[in-house]
Amino acid sequence: MEKLAYLRDYLYHPNINTRRKAVKELIKHGEDAVPILIYALRDGAPEIRQMAAAALGRIRSPKAIQALVPLLGDTEVEVRNEAAKTLKRIGSDSTELLITALHNVDKQVRAMAAYLLGEIGNKWALDPLIYVMGDQHEMVRKQAAIALGKLGDPYAIDALIDALADPSYSVQDAVSSALIQIGLPAINRLIDSLDDFDWVKRSNAAATLGESGHEKALQPLIKKVLDDPHEMVRQAATEALGILKNPAAVPTLIQALTNDPADNVRAMAALALGYIGERRAIPHLIQAARDESHNVRAYVALALGEISQPEVVETLLKLLNDRSEDVRAQAAFSLGKVKSKRALRALIGSLRDQDRQVRAYAISALGELRDPQAAAPLVAVIEGQDEVLAELAGSALIKIGKPAIPALKQLTHHPVEEIRERVTQVLAQIAEKHASATRPKTRSKRVKTQPRSGISDTIRKVTGKFRKITGQLLQDDE
Repeated sequence: MEKLAYLRDYLYHPNINTRRKAVKELIKHGEDAVPILIYALRDGAPEIRQMAAAALGRIRSPKAIQALVPLLGDTEVEVRNEAAKTLKRIGSDSTELLITALHNVDKQVRAMAAYLLGEIGNKWALDPLIYVMGDQHEMVRKQAAIALGKLGDPYAIDALIDALADPSYSVQDAVSSALIQIGLPAINRLIDSLDDFDWVKRSNAAATLGESGHEKALQPLIKKVLDDPHEMVRQAATEALGILKNPAAVPTLIQALTNDPADNVRAMAALALGYIGERRAIPHLIQAARDESHNVRAYVALALGEISQPEVVETLLKLLNDRSEDVRAQAAFSLGKVKSKRALRALIGSLRDQDRQVRAYAISALGELRDPQAAAPLVAVIEGQDEVLAELAGSALIKIGKPAIPALKQLTHHPVEEIRERVTQVLAQIAEKHASATRPKTRSKRVKTQPRSGISDTIRKVTGKFRKITGQLLQDDE
C-alpha cells in the first residue's frame, strides 16, 4: 500500500514524464490501483488521461465504468477512443451506464455510447437504440443504426424501415447496411416497403434490395421499374437491377431505356444493361446513343465499354465526336476498355480536344491500346505544360514499352529540366518492365486473394456515390 500511495503522489508531479511512469507502474497493482487510475482520468494532460484509460482497460474493472463514460466526449480524439476501447473490453457490465449515456447532453457521448452498445452486443440495448433513432443529431442516429445492424435482431426492422426516409444520406446508408445484416426477415419487409406511400422510403428500399443481392428482390424491383409513378423510385429500382446482374431483368431494362420519359431512368437503364453484359442489349444501346439527353448518351458510352464487343466500336467512335464533353470523355474511356485498333486515329485526335477530361481519358485509352503509333503523340503530351496529363502520358508510354523508346529519347536533351526528368523516369520504368519480363520466374507460395469487388462497388466508382435519394435529378440536358 505504501507503494500505491507513493505512485498516487507522483500523479501530482509537475513533470509529465514522471506522471507517465506512475501510470505504467499502477497497472501492475491491478484492482487495487483502480481508484488512483480513475483519478488520473481527470488529469489536465490528454496523454495521461489516455494512458489511464488504457491502463484501466488492461485491468478491466467495472468500477471504472462510471468515470470512463464521460471521456467518450473528451476534447481529444485519442482519449475518446481509448475510453471506448476500455469500455468495450469491460463488456456487458458497461451496458447499463452506456444506455444511460444515450441521453447525455453531449452528442459525441451519445454517439459513442450507441457505437459501444453495438460492439458489446447486449440485447437489452435494443429499445434504447431504437429510441435514439429519433435523435436530433445525425451522428447519433447513424451510430444507433449501425449498432442495431450489429445486434441483428428482427425486432429493430420496423424502426429501421421508417429511418429509410431519414433526411441524412449517411444515416440512410447505415440503415440500409443494418437491414441487410438482419437478413431475410428484413428483405421481406423491404419488399413490402416498395409500396409505401413515401417515395423516398420506396426508393431507398429499392436501393437496399439491390445492395442485398437477394434473389427474392428481382421480380418486385422489375415491377417498380415499370410502374412506379415517381421517377426517382424507378431510377433506384433500375440501378438495383444492375447491381443484381440477373439476365432476367434485361427485357425490362430495355423497355425502360427505350420508353421511360425520365432521362435519369433511361441513363440508369443503359448502365445497368452494360453491367449485366448481355449481347442482346447492344442494338438497343446503339439506338439510345442518339438520345436527346447527354446523360443518357454518356451512360450508353459506359455501358458499351462494359459489354466490350467488336460491334460497339463504331458507335463509340461516333460518341467520341459528341457535342457534350461528358459523352466524349466516357466514349474515350470505353474505347480503352474495348482495345480496338480501329480507335487509334480517333483517340490520337482526341488529344487535341478542348476538354481536359476528354484528353485525359484519350491518353489512358491509348495506353490500353499499346500501339507504337501512339508513342509520338503521347511524347508530345509529356512535353506540354499540364503535369497531370504528362504523368498520364508517361503511364501510357510505359504500357507501350520498348517501341516508345525512340520517341522518348528525342526529349532526353530537352532544354527544360523538368521535361528531361519526366522522360528519364519513363525510360527507367520501361527498362525495369522489360527486365522483369525477361527475368527467370521463381515459384512462389500461393496465397489466397480477396474476392474481387462486386458490381455495386463498380457502379459506385463509375457513377459516384451510390444513389440513395439525393432529391434531385441528373442535370438537365445541354
